[in-house]
Amino acid sequence: METSISNTKIVQGDPKAFEDLFRLFYPRLLSFAQSYLRDKATAENIIQDAFLLLWERRETLRQNSNIRAWLLTVVKNNILNDIERQKRQAKIESVYAERISRELELRIATLKGCDPEYIFSAEVTEIIQKVLASLPEQCRRVITMSRFDEMTNKEIAEKLNITVKGVEYHITNALKKLRLELKDYLLYLLFFI
Repeated sequence: METSISNTKIVQGDPKAFEDLFRLFYPRLLSFAQSYLRDKATAENIIQDAFLLLWERRETLRQNSNIRAWLLTVVKNNILNDIERQKRQAKIESVYAERISRELELRIATLKGCDPEYIFSAEVTEIIQKVLASLPEQCRRVITMSRFDEMTNKEIAEKLNITVKGVEYHITNALKKLRLELKDYLLYLLFFI
């Protein structure tokens, strides 16, 4: 069949000759392309593109051209282009994967180095300091003596020259504000109270 396909008929645009050429070479070219691309769909597209290019350029071919060699050259070049594209894409993906890996390693390292108890207690300490700073001076003195200096209500009352009920009043007001501000930190609040 190969010898019966006339280059002249192909060059002149004979659809039957072109169809015969397609049927003869398509399976061989497809097998060749697949062996390098490992992807049937891409290989099929490359072969179809080669035949389309042949049809579009048929008038520029010489009557004695080796159409088989011409098709194989076009297919080879298209395969090379696709493999180069895959190589560039793989390199880009590798660089991206490396970058993601480094970022994940950094996250892991910072998370491992993170002491939640320290961070949590630092936040609580900051909130307590702000609440204490916002209290009236006498109230702040009473709660500080009660909770930080561990003095009894009677000792505070004697030191500040106020009643025990006055000490209890100031402690109650301070604890209300602290409860409100530390509602998300109930465990620390219980410790503080």
